Amino acid sequence: MGRVFVTGGSGFIGTNLITNFLQDGWEVLNFDLAPPRNLEHDRLFRQGDIRNAPALTAVVRDFRPDLVVHLAARTDLDGDSLADYNANTIGVQNMIDAIRAAGTAARAVFASSRYVHRTEVCPLRDDDYSPFTMYGESKVATEKIVRSAGLEIPWVLIRPTSIWGPWFRIPYRMFFDTVRRGHYVHPIGRQIGKSYGYVGNVVYQIRRFLTVNAETIDKRTFYVSDDGQMDVLDFARMIQQAFGAPPVREVPLAFLQALACTGDVLKQIGISNPPLTTFRLRNLLTPMNYDMSATSNVTGPAPYTLKEGVYTTVDWIRQHG
Repeated sequence: MGRVFVTGGSGFIGTNLITNFLQDGWEVLNFDLAPPRNLEHDRLFRQGDIRNAPALTAVVRDFRPDLVVHLAARTDLDGDSLADYNANTIGVQNMIDAIRAAGTAARAVFASSRYVHRTEVCPLRDDDYSPFTMYGESKVATEKIVRSAGLEIPWVLIRPTSIWGPWFRIPYRMFFDTVRRGHYVHPIGRQIGKSYGYVGNVVYQIRRFLTVNAETIDKRTFYVSDDGQMDVLDFARMIQQAFGAPPVREVPLAFLQALACTGDVLKQIGISNPPLTTFRLRNLLTPMNYDMSATSNVTGPAPYTLKEGVYTTVDWIRQHG
């Protein structure tokens, strides 16, 4: 047990991580612009902007953390320039400076993203980048800042893949809701393998990175996700069964392409989140497979099965509406 400073603890992964720390008796402080999603975390919340260096440094110095988990970032895909994502660049530099100024933290975890390279690419090295969005560009910059900072304590970069579970929002909450209503349709005959991650497994992996022998993780980059691949149709059917929803239907790909084009038009006229767009359809159809062996070699196997994650998430949706 110790004192953990979490930025972005009001977000999806952060909310689950803080709950996990509290269950084990850790002392936690959440620094975030947004108030907590879980109202039980209000007492742990300090509102602030990671781009405000003096404010961030003052809070870290006052809290004197043993460990730091830096999750705060702008994560949408709507920005047009790198400047739109300065929370991801200025913010991470400010966090590094605050860690140095406080001088108490023994280890730090910095969140990056799978968007530092294209979905269909299997990178050969940690610095093998091929970002395809401005958000991805900003996370490449994040990684470069961390690696070049010369931080004196052990640190690790994590790249969440596509993470889902309690407290999630768009887009994966939308996927669960679409299946629940019987609206999800799958292209006929398509097997689509994905390295998705149940948030409980990601929280477990982050916790392990904070506690395992420092030599096994220091200055390294790891994906966080479930072990191995799952099939999207199997995933949808498992959600459908957990909800007791109508069966998942399979349709010709051309039908989905027409729906995606309609979604593109709706987005152009100002509807921010149509159910399907060409971008989302392309992401759905593209296999996404990451080698999780480096992570599992350090953290051990992910503790939750796909079925356990789905049923826990469905229970949470039923409780929270």
